[in-house]
Amino acid sequence: MFYENVELYNIAEINGENLLTRIPDKLRVALNENAKLRALYPAGCEIRFNLKTETGKIILKLKGELGVFFPVVEVYQGAFKAMSYSLGAKPTEIPITLPQNIELLDKISKEKNFPFDSRLFRIMLPYSAAIEIPKIEGDFSPPAKEQTPQTSYIAYGSSITHGSYAVRPTGTYAMRTAQLLGVDLINLGFGGGAHCESQMADYIAERNDWDFATLELGINMIGCFETEEFKKRVDYFIKKIASTHPDKWIFCIDIFTFYGDFDPASTKQNEFRKVVKETVEKLNMPKVIHIDGREILKNASGLMAGDLVHPSPEGMEEIAKNLAQYIKKEMKN
Repeated sequence: MFYENVELYNIAEINGENLLTRIPDKLRVALNENAKLRALYPAGCEIRFNLKTETGKIILKLKGELGVFFPVVEVYQGAFKAMSYSLGAKPTEIPITLPQNIELLDKISKEKNFPFDSRLFRIMLPYSAAIEIPKIEGDFSPPAKEQTPQTSYIAYGSSITHGSYAVRPTGTYAMRTAQLLGVDLINLGFGGGAHCESQMADYIAERNDWDFATLELGINMIGCFETEEFKKRVDYFIKKIASTHPDKWIFCIDIFTFYGDFDPASTKQNEFRKVVKETVEKLNMPKVIHIDGREILKNASGLMAGDLVHPSPEGMEEIAKNLAQYIKKEMKN
């Protein structure tokens, strides 16, 4: 969406509470409680603009501070990182000015064919808290089409897709996958809230602003849904999106390596993985691909020690590299 001469990328609306939401508020309030809350966390969201004068500023603040981890904002000049800031409940001013070496950045960006124009400011918002934008001050203009990647990737999933425990906004596996592939990311990860609701499937299917998708399915449902209900939801979820976009690649990722894989008495995860695999096979569509989550997060040391579910920063990078390689290989065929 566009707001005060900037683009709020991956933001659908500013709701009645003045909070950024990644999906329309009408849809958000119809989802489960975790998704309802986490849709207000701007994972994969950016403030994008060009600076038309010498200086400007953006003021940001957290809606609440308690329990927020890594409330980091990164500022990028196109593909180049410029600065980082940590947000709190008090307003944080982010000064906007072009770097002194902007011409060299322009030269490198053109020579290396980077996907983002180096004159485009990209303020990467934190994935871990709702934020407000009290003030945008400066002579800005939104990005031109040629300043951003022409290919977009939509990622649906759990807190792992959302980015939990990444140390920076660009450290999530979804963002790193997008960077490695040179594409734009639309992050629809919802911590604890990837329940594969039909409304969410309909919403993704209705969107025409993405070129390929990853659907991370299972981990948020294994503790509170029986296999039969999971099967019913996954069947509708994948089929709805795939049948609406038969020409687009859709990568269906089942449960990543987690603690249950090291417990011989734990078998439900295997049932869930089988559901995803068989749903894809039953569809028999050449561009709908099943990926075993254990194949892209192989190293157990890439899990956080506290829960053995969420990837550590190293785990996020392992997923991104393996997933990007897998996608690149399939899409070349």
